Amino acid sequence: MTDTSITLKEPFGQSVEILRFVNVAAITATANVWRWTITKHCKITDVVVDSITAGSGGTSDIIDINKNGTTIYTTQANRPTLLQGDTGLWTEAGEPEVTNLVPGDVITVDVDQISTTGSALVEVDIILTVR
Repeated sequence: MTDTSITLKEPFGQSVEILRFVNVAAITATANVWRWTITKHCKITDVVVDSITAGSGGTSDIIDINKNGTTIYTTQANRPTLLQGDTGLWTEAGEPEVTNLVPGDVITVDVDQISTTGSALVEVDIILTVR
């Protein structure tokens, strides 16, 4: 299990940061699994979740991203979801509604729901545009 922050430079001085977490074992339903403290003014531009292996059981895997303990998906149906038995990119019904971040904000990832075993080899990328 690792978490990192990757900075990429874009044209015109803008930069993109990626908060990345990779989990190699089956995920379990847990709050505050991964945590980052924001150091710059930025905006969440995308959340990408990928899974190499599928969970098994009767439900989908669902994660949530929180800003200072409150979900960024005010529409809960928009949270990244992987249907039971699927692999690959998780779907979002819509982008997160809370996207602006300031220094000191804490971003955490929760695993809200898993299928019986939970997916393994899960990568979560939270993509930030730094202002």
